Amino acid sequence: MTSPPDHKPSEPRSSIRMDARLDATTRAKVDELAQRFHQPRAAVVCHIMHWGLSHTQTETRDGGASEGPVRHLYLFVDTALHAQVEQAVTAAGMNIAPWLRSMVRQMTIDDFPASWQAATSEERSHDSRIYGTRFMLRLDKTSHTKLQQLISHLRASKADIIRQLILQATPDDFPKS
Repeated sequence: MTSPPDHKPSEPRSSIRMDARLDATTRAKVDELAQRFHQPRAAVVCHIMHWGLSHTQTETRDGGASEGPVRHLYLFVDTALHAQVEQAVTAAGMNIAPWLRSMVRQMTIDDFPASWQAATSEERSHDSRIYGTRFMLRLDKTSHTKLQQLISHLRASKADIIRQLILQATPDDFPKS
């Protein structure tokens, strides 16, 4: 009989994956907000959830009824935030998806943080207007540790460090294989 491989006990998850289940109109508003504020959709939806919790007196006019087919938006949400929302909507006799749709419809641009408002007028280094190619990279543990050390030492972003390394690299820097 073989023994099971050694597994470390998993840490409690700090976030969970949820399905926002938005209708096309509401999803379009989330997409527009994400683009306007240069934020990921998940950050926008999480801010809306926080806002919704602080505006519980706000009525849900239509109960968050879906306008047309539901479009799935999967995102990771902080476990504590998800639990707070779930508790609030359960107390209100609703489900999360209709409540979230209602909150998205009620929010205005002014309900977002001032720091997000200020960022809309500035060009950011990772916007495609400045850099035409988006490059995503997976790193092994050794490379990640070295990159973190460079970030701390140079006080530069990951992208700036990687750009500089690419600019300095020559074919002779790489093994023949």
